[in-house]
Amino acid sequence: MANKRLIVIGGVAAGMSAASKAKRENPELDVIVYERGKHVAYGQCGLPYYLAGHLKDAEALVVRTPEQFLEKGIRIQLNHEALELDHHSKKVTVKNCQNGETKKVSYDYLVIATGADPVCPDMEGTQLDGVFLLKTIPDAERINRYIKDQNVKHVALVGGGYINVEVAEAMLKRGMKVTMIQRPTQLLNNMDSEFGAAATEELKKHGAAIRLEETVRRVEGSMKAQHVVTDWQRYKAEMVIFALGIRPNTEWLKNSGISMTEKGAIITDDQSRTNLKDVFAAGDCATVFHRVLEKNVYMPLGTTANKQGKIAGSVIAGKAEEMQGILGTSIVKVMDLAFGKTGITEKEAENENIPVSTVTVKGYSHAKSYPGASPVTIKLIYHKENRVILGAQLIGPVESGKRLDVLALAIHQKMTPEELGMTDFCYAPPFATVWDIVQIAANAAD
Repeated sequence: MANKRLIVIGGVAAGMSAASKAKRENPELDVIVYERGKHVAYGQCGLPYYLAGHLKDAEALVVRTPEQFLEKGIRIQLNHEALELDHHSKKVTVKNCQNGETKKVSYDYLVIATGADPVCPDMEGTQLDGVFLLKTIPDAERINRYIKDQNVKHVALVGGGYINVEVAEAMLKRGMKVTMIQRPTQLLNNMDSEFGAAATEELKKHGAAIRLEETVRRVEGSMKAQHVVTDWQRYKAEMVIFALGIRPNTEWLKNSGISMTEKGAIITDDQSRTNLKDVFAAGDCATVFHRVLEKNVYMPLGTTANKQGKIAGSVIAGKAEEMQGILGTSIVKVMDLAFGKTGITEKEAENENIPVSTVTVKGYSHAKSYPGASPVTIKLIYHKENRVILGAQLIGPVESGKRLDVLALAIHQKMTPEELGMTDFCYAPPFATVWDIVQIAANAAD
């Protein structure tokens, strides 16, 4: 009898986690990964730091090569894109992007890990040279090459989320004039407004121009970008990077019968299963259960993608693992500061009609008697009735950012401020204050 076959569509975080876990648990599986691009298993989150010059070569972000996966028995087909799924015959149509040839490949198990594509606005000028999206290693290499070849001095960053605040730092470090343009009223729109305001001030302090509540109407230039025009002003920009969010790459599944949200995210359960037999989905193309909101959400994060992929691989190999749900824990470096969020924000609680109380405290990263103590701000969001902690946000020096993990664990375990405030944390002057800032926040809750 032939070995059962696992086909994985997509070879970055979720896809390679699924393939690797399934093969480790069941070495008899025939595992084939089809990847649209020319790289697998690389750290997309490191792309802005390549642009900043921290990495000499973007290829350094590759964790494993196709050859290394082949040594483990996993076959990789690069430059192959999925076109159609027929779950009745258990076949996927894939296209070789280099020669255009198509073929149908059969599966016993299928993992869809096609990720998401950045949104490119439909407006005049986006076809000009110097207009970019940032999602892949080739994207970053093209941006880096353009900066050098064109000696770019002015860049416009459209969108104020994690990617562009990281790119802003990279461009400022390269000596460019940076203009960030954002339609919403704040940067880092996934956090509460006071944190977005703090991010704005930090970027301004380092020379960035921040334009909030402005909408880009077009990019102007002759052959290549020269200006960005908004509904208010016109800005010089020899390069424009759009980071306006992402869209699940699931258009190819529209006639497959797979269940998706209105915005195209594949609906999954706690074992990464879809509604189709033996078809799993993971990563930026899929939904995931949120522990605080107690519902499926679309919240694309690399950490979530790896977990969902691992779960899918385990289940395919016959192990009964389940996702425990996520909190949307995320962190970003904005120049000299870390901004982090876990669980829900105050505005999310309001939108979901969850009665909450909040407390915000300011303290220090460690004892002021030891050199280098820096301010840290923590905001806790907790249920007004049962007092369970539901969310937390943090601003502080980069080394203080991992305190967010303590807060995430407290939320995961449904702790109250009273329980967190009396947890036995470590103390020595180089590491913390005698009451750590996390405990100070918890003990300040009314």
